[in-house]
Amino acid sequence: MLLGTSTQVRLGPDGLVLPSHLRDDLQQGFVLTRGLDKCVAVFPLAVWQGLMERFESGASFLGGAARLLQRHLYGGACVETLRPDGLAIVPEHLRSYAELENDVVLVGVGSRLEIWNPQRWSQEEWSMGERVSQASEELSELGI
Repeated sequence: MLLGTSTQVRLGPDGLVLPSHLRDDLQQGFVLTRGLDKCVAVFPLAVWQGLMERFESGASFLGGAARLLQRHLYGGACVETLRPDGLAIVPEHLRSYAELENDVVLVGVGSRLEIWNPQRWSQEEWSMGERVSQASEELSELGI
């Protein structure tokens, strides 16, 4: 399970070295893609495959929303493997999308890892405090 927040992680020209507590779930490979909030989303391969199966079986390509989400997620996706030293490659098109430069913030969100621009993460973290109560009420109505 991918949990916690790691700040001031260095993103070098070759990629970033993941903290040891985030490596286990990504050892079998992972998919990086455009996240929904201008971050890079990193899914362990098994999670990605399950997500694709659910999405493909439940969403018709005839619907505009499904096509849009497929283009967003699949069009920006790439499969990578974790190097023995914990190095994870982040392709240039994803660095550009999420405006990643030298330092990044890693956020473990259970089944996925998110890579954030520090300024954008700071804004997101601040605004979460305002939105979390409403979101928890909406989810409780769904039985979650």
